[in-house]
Amino acid sequence: MLVHHSSTDYAAAASDAAAHARTKLESLIETGRTRAAAVIEQVQRQLPVDRISPAPLVKFTANGHVGLDLGGGPITVHDHALSQVCARTDVPFGYIQRLRGTDWGRQLIARNLNDNLAAQTGSRYLLRMVPQTDGLELRGFLSDRYRRLDSRPIIDAFCKAANTVGALPIEGYALETRVAIKAIIPTVFEPVPNEVMAFGVILSNSDFGDGALSLRAFMLRLWCTNYAITDEALRQVHLGGVLPAEVQFSDRTYRFDTARSVSMVSDLVRSEIGPDRVAASCDAIRRANEQYMHSWKVTAFLKKHLGIGDATDVTNAFTSADVQNLPPGQTAWRLSNAISWIAGNTPNEAKRLDMMKVAGLALQR
Repeated sequence: MLVHHSSTDYAAAASDAAAHARTKLESLIETGRTRAAAVIEQVQRQLPVDRISPAPLVKFTANGHVGLDLGGGPITVHDHALSQVCARTDVPFGYIQRLRGTDWGRQLIARNLNDNLAAQTGSRYLLRMVPQTDGLELRGFLSDRYRRLDSRPIIDAFCKAANTVGALPIEGYALETRVAIKAIIPTVFEPVPNEVMAFGVILSNSDFGDGALSLRAFMLRLWCTNYAITDEALRQVHLGGVLPAEVQFSDRTYRFDTARSVSMVSDLVRSEIGPDRVAASCDAIRRANEQYMHSWKVTAFLKKHLGIGDATDVTNAFTSADVQNLPPGQTAWRLSNAISWIAGNTPNEAKRLDMMKVAGLALQR
């Protein structure tokens, strides 16, 4: 059985439903530790290699694939970085995707990109690359004003702060251009009879311009492991002063740039899943469970926040007779869970995280 190690006082639920939920929570934490550890390991070993280059000196190649030539070894180009290049050269990414399947198409791509960059005589870009077994891969093509936040000490601060309030790493997402990690309080709460919940926080960051540093609280409905990410406590866009022209930067420089974010993350983790915030979240669930949602309100909300296909799937779940995976009643609480339920069955991890945020917005209504 899990033991709550921190000195924080949480009022845990004691019903029969909560007893069953505790077993499920323990299982989730045990199975999720592996994924969380994998994310931490990836972040620790994947330190980007940076180079700031004047735009005219950035040269793309077409030797079997769209690559990059900076005067050294071979550099492949990730689709995310290629889309960033397209955005900064006014070349449609869809056009690039259609052409890249042939030799002549790749040559035309390289020529278009190089011609556009050659004309940007006053511009400089930050190129963020990751070592691969056969060279480097460009994963970020960014402004020279991009404020680089080293994810390693940020993730470390997140884990340490979570531990101070008794939260444990439960899951993580290790995408090639974005990472996220969750920590959860191993305590079961029951804000509504037979609605057993757990609370935690999720940290996400991208070292490659694929989303800002973000820390959100989330809640987990333990009957069916629906997640709803409830609010955004931190969003720090990677912009700062113009960087100096050196090719390499020391670890000391990274620590200096990241120190403020590390401190903010530590404070916010303790705040977002402290006893007062958990109590407020339980109150929000009670209110949402009492708030009736007319069909036209559901339609308007989903149309605003989701695409047509996802909105249809959520509507079908919300109006179904399912009271096992979703709470009963035509309420804001059921709508939030319907969105989380569809998100949980979405294979795309980035899309899943975005839908979980929408589930939190539904709860806040």
